[in-house]
Amino acid sequence: MGDKIIFGKRETISFLLIFICNQIFLSFPRNMAESVGNAGWILTIYTAVISLILFLIISMLYKNFEGKDLLDVSEFLAGGFGRITVGMIFLIDYIFIIAITLREYAEDLKVISLTESPISFVMLFFAVGMIIGAFLGLEPLVRMAAISVPVIAVVYLMIILSAARYFNFSNLTPVFGTGPYDLFAEGISRISVFSGISALFLAIPFLGTYDNYKKSGVLALLLSTLFLTLGTLVYSLTLPYPNSLSNFLPMYFISRLISYGIFFQRIESIFILVWATAAFIYLSIGLFFTAHVFKKAFWLKYHRPLILPFTIIIFSIALVPQSLMEVIFLDNIVIRRFAWIVTFGVTFVVLLLATLKKKMKEGNA
Repeated sequence: MGDKIIFGKRETISFLLIFICNQIFLSFPRNMAESVGNAGWILTIYTAVISLILFLIISMLYKNFEGKDLLDVSEFLAGGFGRITVGMIFLIDYIFIIAITLREYAEDLKVISLTESPISFVMLFFAVGMIIGAFLGLEPLVRMAAISVPVIAVVYLMIILSAARYFNFSNLTPVFGTGPYDLFAEGISRISVFSGISALFLAIPFLGTYDNYKKSGVLALLLSTLFLTLGTLVYSLTLPYPNSLSNFLPMYFISRLISYGIFFQRIESIFILVWATAAFIYLSIGLFFTAHVFKKAFWLKYHRPLILPFTIIIFSIALVPQSLMEVIFLDNIVIRRFAWIVTFGVTFVVLLLATLKKKMKEGNA
């Protein structure tokens, strides 16, 4: 697939929402509760504000490189060495995150429905979907995201609203949860929650204009903040801390509470359908970008021959954790605390140095 304009703001926002908000269907509300108790929803807003500021700073630097993704900018900065180095950093980051997410989805499905199936079989179910989606390419995937996201959002909001009768506002006290230090100092690293925005830095050549890039990024971050905050807030209102630490799949727990008479029960079946849709789109887009980054970093012509090898690598890494709790630990303590280094740190440094180099060249011209 060549770097050409293939989708607009709506499609971009949709796939970014999937990339950032998929965690709400996993253990995100529980992870926030583990960090700051019942103030997880405040932590989500706090980290969202910081992430938005960082994104706007990065966007200002990107003005000088319209139409170029981060690998193109890295090549301008340090030639082929820069392109390969930054490409490998993002490649390793994506492989690890997708592998852990794949395992987490598989473990959750095993607990919910396929209790007797070996984890490798459940993972294979997702891996086949990943391969098919990545083979289709980015354009069909983002179109699918654009169709699916409104449906997913409606179902998600219905579950949230239906849980209102279980709310207990006393669960939100004390306001700062486990303390202001945990919230405002230790909580800064939680900007990794929005590390999915890194996909935008790799998809810029597909967007067409700088305006599309910036507006899509800002709207995606704002909408992600809304959905993530709502999920965390509703979970805190429904279950007090520290009881909120006992559920590894919070939104599934909430959906199981909902029933209206004898004819409208087992709402979790709808949740599982939405959950699986988000999983397949997220994993497929993640696998596509993994192959795309490698292809572009090493000047290869096609990404499709890389899909199966990278799936095998991701699948193998996903088998390493010994249990669901180890997977949740890796997601909560490693990914959601350190992914910001690649997403915001590396991106900012590359763009800043490239901007300085460009200004020096223009000054010497």
